[in-house]
Parts: sequence; structure tokens; C-alpha cells
Amino acid sequence: MIAGGLWLLLGTGPKPGDHAPMAICAVGSNILRADVDADGQLDEIHDQGGDGTSSVVFQRDDHRTTVSVGDARGFWQKLRGVPEEDMETRGTFGDFDGDGYLDLALFYSQRDEGDAPRDNMVVHEVHYGPLARDLSSDRTGTIRMKHSTFVYGVRATDTNHDGRAELQVFQSGGDGAVSRYIGRQDGGGVSVSHEETDFYGVADWPELKLGWLDFGACADR
Repeated sequence: MIAGGLWLLLGTGPKPGDHAPMAICAVGSNILRADVDADGQLDEIHDQGGDGTSSVVFQRDDHRTTVSVGDARGFWQKLRGVPEEDMETRGTFGDFDGDGYLDLALFYSQRDEGDAPRDNMVVHEVHYGPLARDLSSDRTGTIRMKHSTFVYGVRATDTNHDGRAELQVFQSGGDGAVSRYIGRQDGGGVSVSHEETDFYGVADWPELKLGWLDFGACADR
């Protein structure tokens, strides 16, 4: 247990395998199946709230290990967030670069103070797959954004079914509003649009039907 906790803290977990990409498919709107760590066995990604508070359940024969997106932050990123209050992690999984492996888009930002946004985003990056079992990667890229306000939620979609996921970012616009921005693979990272695609009330945006079903239902495979 101590050793496991140490690699989650330091971000030095087991390296991914070298298995070829396997099919990615959805079990409903909040569960995704994929070989996250390229070991040839399907894992499950759960995001029950649809807001990016995701976790991965790694399957090893009869053993299951659950790792949350909060564990994906590196050692120094975790230290940087310690002095601040109301810091929260959000992350979603999709194949942003189209290589067949699942990637992780990761954010760590500070909640609004009342209706006033705080410009404090410690993490905005992509971990490109295959991922280690601590969700780290030897290949990361920046998520380029205009604003650094609180990220309420993130989702991955593939609305045009081209095999490259879009990143849907739901970010504080202040005064109780949530703005939606769309990001796409661009060079070695993801670039998020400067102009909002839509805006919602804080209680309304989770009802938007966007997400993993774009990748195809597992029952159809």
C-alpha cells in the first residue's frame, strides 16, 4: 500500500505496455471501455456525473484497481495546489490525436468566489496514450486556452466521427454563467476556441447531451 501510494504521489507508476490499439466504445453515456495502458486488456473509465470527475478501473485477471483523474497530477502540480482553497481536478478521456490510444485531458483550477471568477488554473494539459496506470505519460501537451477561470466540467466527443476527439470545456464565465468552448488537436497539444460556443446556467450545463456515445456503443461492436 505504501509503495502504491508513493507512485501515485510522485507520478512514477508502472509504464504502459506496447499492445496495438484496441477498439474504444461506450457503455451508456458515462462509461467508456478501452485499453488505457496498452496491456491487451480492456479497462473501464467511469464519469457518473458527466462532469469530468472521472476514474479508471484497471482490470488484471480477478484484480481491479481504481485510479481517479486527481491522481494524474504530478508531484509538483499537487504541491502547487496545496496552499489554495477550492481547487478541483477535472479530466476526460478521448483520442485527441487520432492514433488509436486513449488520451487524458486534465485540468486543475480554482472555484469562483461567489459570482467572481478566479484566474487560477494550475494544470491544463493532455497526457497522450497509452497511459501508465497512474495516468501519467511520457508525452504531454499543453491545452491552450484564452481564460484560466474555473473548469466546471470537461467531456470528449467525436461529433464528426473522424477518429479525433473534440474537447468540450465548460468554464466559468462569471455571474453564475458557464461558457462552453471546443478544443481540437493542434500540433503537440490541444487548442481551445477563443470564442464561446454556448453558455448556460451553473445548474443547466450538465443536462447537455454530449459525450462518449459518439465513440460508438459497445453493444454494436
